[in-house]
Amino acid sequence: MPKLIERDFPFAELSRIAERESWRKEIYRPVYYLHKWWAKRLGSVFRGILLGACLQDNQDFWERFYQKNSFGNTTIFDPFMGSGVTLGEAIKLGCRGIGRDINPVSFLACKASLSRYNLNEIFSTYQNIERQLAPKLLSYFSTQTQTGEDAIVLYYFLVKIVSCPNCEKDIELFKTRIFSKNAMPRKDPSARSLCPSCGAINETIFNSEKVKCQECSFSYNPQDGTVRGPNVTCGSCGKSFLLVDRMKNLEGPLGFKRYAKMILSNGGKKSYCQMNEFDRELEQRVASEYIEIAKNSPSISIQPGYNTNQILKHNYKHWHQLFSDRQLICISHLVDSINQIKSCEIKLLFACLFSGVLEFNNLFASFKGQGTGAVRHMFSHHVFKPELMPLEANIWGTPKSSGSFSTLFQSRVIKAIDYKSNPSEIRLISGKSTKVKGINQPLSVKIVENFSDFCESDNTTYLSQGDSSCTEIADNSVDLVVTDPPFFDNVHYSQLADFFYYWLNQILEFSESKTTRYITEVQDTDSDLFTKKLTSVFAECNRILKNNGLFIFTYHHSRHEGWTSIHRAIRHSGLICQQSYPIKGEMSVSMPLQQANSPIHLDLILVCKKDLRLYNDFGIDDPIKAAISEAKDSISALKSRNIKVSLGDTKVVLMGRFLCKAHKMRSLETEERFLKTIEVNIDEYVSEALKAQGEVIYEVRTVDS
Repeated sequence: MPKLIERDFPFAELSRIAERESWRKEIYRPVYYLHKWWAKRLGSVFRGILLGACLQDNQDFWERFYQKNSFGNTTIFDPFMGSGVTLGEAIKLGCRGIGRDINPVSFLACKASLSRYNLNEIFSTYQNIERQLAPKLLSYFSTQTQTGEDAIVLYYFLVKIVSCPNCEKDIELFKTRIFSKNAMPRKDPSARSLCPSCGAINETIFNSEKVKCQECSFSYNPQDGTVRGPNVTCGSCGKSFLLVDRMKNLEGPLGFKRYAKMILSNGGKKSYCQMNEFDRELEQRVASEYIEIAKNSPSISIQPGYNTNQILKHNYKHWHQLFSDRQLICISHLVDSINQIKSCEIKLLFACLFSGVLEFNNLFASFKGQGTGAVRHMFSHHVFKPELMPLEANIWGTPKSSGSFSTLFQSRVIKAIDYKSNPSEIRLISGKSTKVKGINQPLSVKIVENFSDFCESDNTTYLSQGDSSCTEIADNSVDLVVTDPPFFDNVHYSQLADFFYYWLNQILEFSESKTTRYITEVQDTDSDLFTKKLTSVFAECNRILKNNGLFIFTYHHSRHEGWTSIHRAIRHSGLICQQSYPIKGEMSVSMPLQQANSPIHLDLILVCKKDLRLYNDFGIDDPIKAAISEAKDSISALKSRNIKVSLGDTKVVLMGRFLCKAHKMRSLETEERFLKTIEVNIDEYVSEALKAQGEVIYEVRTVDS
């Protein structure tokens, strides 16, 4: 009997739940946020995919969505396990899971997320670290007020410095003189600006264009800085120049200056202050201690690459250069302390917590604003983006801190462990969300690292690190392959993951390799190479998949090459695409999504099977007309649930239907010609699908036959 997802799937209603999850992902699925990973998919979507692939087509999806399930006879494989969403959702449904990823950071993060823990042991370990380290790390953020009262620094505000190529004077690289404002300035317009004449901190409003300094009476426009776009203007001689060009004549990365701080008094009051003599003496102590720390820190080079070339242009040559001296001293103490943990599982868990600290405490982090988590972490843009006005946060932290070891322990580790014991699901009632508990298997399993051990014990999950085009999994042994493969021209995960790996390897001694990059990694800016590597993984999945099994993955792309690659990978690996469903994909709060001209909010769920046809004779009278009609129905269903469908989304929905039609044609050659026709005329087809919704996005260009 066919599975439910082969015939029908409630993608529109599930997208409503997924959209709600996307706004508070770390609250609804905290277990997948123990460690940073990129392009995480939504847990509710993958729960739905797995459930639809396990249920028969005559069973009730929503009844089972909110019931406890136990598919113990179903084995699932994810060849690109990433953050572990597929495996986690499979475990909650009682399935048996196998996960593999070529990136060791993914492997370590998934192992930490899914392993079993003793909560008392976790708390005991944290308390030991707290006793050893809290006083020491907090001492690096001690200060005194003007009246001599002891206080603690929550955040130091930094600005990068470059010497002028004309007069050689140092230039403070302020993009604006407003260094602090509320995260929602329309609600709270208060802000702080720095006087360019005397360095005093002045209260103002976020959009003010004139401030008179309360200390020296100098009038200035706080919106103006020394940096505008790529250009820098020297305040001393008036010379303007490109910062990137100036970097070519410098040996290392830019230096910095601490110009202000936010402090927490003993009475619990936050305030902004200038740097004082106490702070300068502490800076000298930090600089002195750093000399010894630097001698013992491994000097691992940053390799050129799509995502690392940007920081190489700014002269960051080694991974430790991405941190201030104060940060590196604190990080060194944390590494030493975590290295003393005896339990391998607990050590890995705290190593992942430590990675979270790195994410928020480096020279690429910045001030997000008052009224929210104050630290904007370094990967908010999914790239290495050099920051001219970084934030140096208190690494141990206080209850009023953001991105610190102590606060991340509560917000990441404890919430994840609590979720693992009784995982919940989102239910929408009259537009309001509630958490439904008691319907899932605990998200806690014994992890094994070879296929033989997995076969010998029922209550295990098999995780491995390596090339997914070559596994030890037996032929025809897997019921479902469910995954989310990488894109060929987007984020290169390994180049970003090297940032974490440099430090994780000092704790876990996972590998002698200095990088997470592998030549066989399915990630390439060349579409042909990407297709070849992806086809190899898909072919391996075909080998281990049972003849009646399903191969399901999520995907979207804005460029036609991305669709050509995915079509060829499916067909050349011996699979055919049966169904496609649009589903809520990217996080609603994703910075790249918010900045895109035509953002893609939707993924496609592509449902594939082995191509066991004896002959190819499945022609359709008018496949283009049929595909457009089906796409219109899908778009209407989404809009009826108040799911936004952009121009980019419409193309995604259409391409899914075109793939399904192509795979019912008589030959690969016919399929290729059909998809080439789609490429030439896609604008017209998108316009036709949108006109049915009463929308006209742009004029359709003339297409020559």
